[in-house]
Amino acid sequence: MRSFTSDNRASGSRHKDARRDDSTKSLYDHANSFFLSIAGRADDRDVLPSEKIEGHRDRHILAKLIEILEPDDAARLSAELLDEFGSIGRMMGESEAALARVLSGNKAIIKLLKATEKIMLANLQNELPRKLISATDQRLVRYLRFCIGSRTTEIMRVLFLDSSNRLLGDQEFGFGSPQRMFVQPRSILKRALELDASGIILAHNHPGGTIVPSKSDIEFTKSIKALCMELEI
Repeated sequence: MRSFTSDNRASGSRHKDARRDDSTKSLYDHANSFFLSIAGRADDRDVLPSEKIEGHRDRHILAKLIEILEPDDAARLSAELLDEFGSIGRMMGESEAALARVLSGNKAIIKLLKATEKIMLANLQNELPRKLISATDQRLVRYLRFCIGSRTTEIMRVLFLDSSNRLLGDQEFGFGSPQRMFVQPRSILKRALELDASGIILAHNHPGGTIVPSKSDIEFTKSIKALCMELEI
């Protein structure tokens, strides 16, 4: 049977990537392969807004949300959050403890932000097709970029599919730092068997923005594919 992998960047042992600055690449460079990248392409047409415009937009949107609970202090809190975390996406991926450090323990706003994150995630999950035909489906790309694209440490997300490529579930595996990650293939295969999955999609982020898979990324992908084939996954 089949083994589905989103790219060769799944990391299976402790490693330190030799990264190069390639943050202007798009998701579909390198022979239309699928990679997660924090940044998009900026071409001569200046399709994307400038960093300054994006920052202003993020502060305004975040302030409007915080205004629900703190109308008199929304602008300041919005600015402090984005100064600390850099973007709304990265802020949403932070823990409650990290948010509390900036918000001086304001539990009401923290709960609001985490609830908003869950709503955004649920909306992206609802956009996923009933059948995941391709790991490069744009709806799947958006979902994965929201889940792990802005994380400050490397993390792997695994999607489990049935024999018709329908999504059975997805889960994060491993733990890591900004440059390395440790994942046990056994834990992924155990979950696949529990769900009676016929296919899996592996994806992980590179916090530095590079889209180039490391040697260990490639080796892990090959090894877990071989193990999956033995189990008819």
